[in-house]
Amino acid sequence: MIEILVVVLIIGALAAIAIPQYDSYIARGRIAEGISMLSELQLRQEQVYQDNRAYSNGMTPRTTGEYWTGTCVTANTNQTFTCTVTPTTSSGIGYVFTVDQAGTKATTATAPAIAGWTVPSPAACWVRTKAGTC
Repeated sequence: MIEILVVVLIIGALAAIAIPQYDSYIARGRIAEGISMLSELQLRQEQVYQDNRAYSNGMTPRTTGEYWTGTCVTANTNQTFTCTVTPTTSSGIGYVFTVDQAGTKATTATAPAIAGWTVPSPAACWVRTKAGTC
């Protein structure tokens, strides 16, 4: 009986360590998809600008993924833009990533944020790790 109790305690201790690590691993993978989508939106805006000397709201890059939705908004007579990727409700990711025409990156935490993850304030980067590093 004591042996079974010891085995159950060991399994519980391993699960207490492994499950949060796995959740963090999944979150990093989902964040990578969002950052990839945002980089694609930024690149497409620059291609449109190179061809037309103006940014565009009407581009047709990939704007939805499994866990993210992306948008770009122009201003100042289409001379500036801000692209944003927002998590879908099924993603479990509580971050919104943005980039503008100058390449300024930002991360904003929204509720519910990923348990145990932090976002530096201000977050002038795309947070990629649990510690809030970029």
